[in-house]
Amino acid sequence: MKTSAFKIIRLWLNKLKLNKSQNYLNKRTISIGITTFFVLTILFYFLKPVYFDYQGNKKLLQNKINSVFKLKMDIDGKISYKIFPTPRILVENVRLNFIQSNKKKIKIKKLYILISPINLNNFENIDLKKILVKNQQLKIHPNNFKKYFNYLTLHKKKTLIFKNSDFFFVDAQGNKVVFNNGNYKEKLSDNEHKIESNAIFSKNKINVKFLNRIGSEKYLKISIPDLKQSLDINFDKESNLSFLSGELKLRFLETLLLLNFKGKEDFKITNSFLRNKFLNSKINGKISFKDNFYFDFDLDINRIDLRKLLLYYPIFQTGGVSKKINGKLNIINKNTDSFFGNIKDSKMILTFENGDIKIKDFSAKIMNSTDIKSNISILQNNKKAIIQFSISLNTKDPVKFFRKFGLYNFNNSPTSFLVNGNIDINGKKINFREVVRDNNQRINNKEILIMEKAFNRYVLSEGVIGLFDFFKIKKFAQEIY
Repeated sequence: MKTSAFKIIRLWLNKLKLNKSQNYLNKRTISIGITTFFVLTILFYFLKPVYFDYQGNKKLLQNKINSVFKLKMDIDGKISYKIFPTPRILVENVRLNFIQSNKKKIKIKKLYILISPINLNNFENIDLKKILVKNQQLKIHPNNFKKYFNYLTLHKKKTLIFKNSDFFFVDAQGNKVVFNNGNYKEKLSDNEHKIESNAIFSKNKINVKFLNRIGSEKYLKISIPDLKQSLDINFDKESNLSFLSGELKLRFLETLLLLNFKGKEDFKITNSFLRNKFLNSKINGKISFKDNFYFDFDLDINRIDLRKLLLYYPIFQTGGVSKKINGKLNIINKNTDSFFGNIKDSKMILTFENGDIKIKDFSAKIMNSTDIKSNISILQNNKKAIIQFSISLNTKDPVKFFRKFGLYNFNNSPTSFLVNGNIDINGKKINFREVVRDNNQRINNKEILIMEKAFNRYVLSEGVIGLFDFFKIKKFAQEIY
């Protein structure tokens, strides 16, 4: 029985092997087997870096990053390997330093170092390709903006990429400035370096493009499409990080500013202009970025419509400009029209100081017979905006001048007025501190009070823009005379 059973089993096994050979040893099964072998081999090759000692080789990795990307990186967290979607090293809790000796580093919770699929046999031979920072919140330091720019425009063989990350910094006033959904990438070749970046600031998308043709011209464009604002800079062939020259075009609020510049931290501006539908002016002077932003321009104005300009750019109504705008404008205007008549040879120094605006040494000639001089300051004054003014008017033909205001009780004797005071911009009220006629006739307090009430009612009822409304001023003049 045992022998018989043994024979039966052996025959059955022989038959089974034969049938399997006939059924499975064909082209399809052979190809599947070969494919499986190669897949397993490839998986083994790509999974091998999982077992590298990354923590023990942290110093080596930091040195590799410094050598390849010209970037100092301090790694405080874990280091691991990811195979999908492409081979990469995941590094956690990183301090990124674009400046070797600087203490203000950019902290990143997580970043990826993309590696080449070749030479994965040992850690020492891993080829680092790109650094990818994705879905992170990064605090940057305003004092290092120039250093960041120097690094990002450096023609490196390996690149740094940011995707969908938020960048923020705290300004001098303690305000948090945030750029959301920031993206940054580079394209490199032997003769060209191209940078593309975008982010969202105050709900508006900002696009940045930089093109560096090695040994040739360079081009930078920053645009805000929704606001129709843009900055275009064409750098000359000789430009480098130590000396810049070229042409800048800034389009903002229906205005075109063109500057031809040369310099390093102090830039000389020549043969430039500012144009919009209210103003046409030539510009020469300088801009400094050495310590803080500051400008000193000479403006030779060909055409200006002051009232429309101030209606469109309401600096008087808002009581000043940003504290970050500091500088001086030396303004000359040969000829322009106004509600007073033709104004000739007007001059002034317009200064911007930490949010305050000052008009110094203004002088002009009206109708060839009247001289006007003035000093005006628009001050924030602890967020209570005021206008301080001092105005001197001298006319040799008072009959002709005051007839424009419907006033006919003047004789032909030269007449002068000196008026000092201030205006509460938000309160829409004027205070005349002093009114003097013909150098010695001081207006008394009772008459001044009447003048203030009339001025507030006729001129300032809708705000300080009434100062540039001839008909409002005419009503005031007729009320007090």
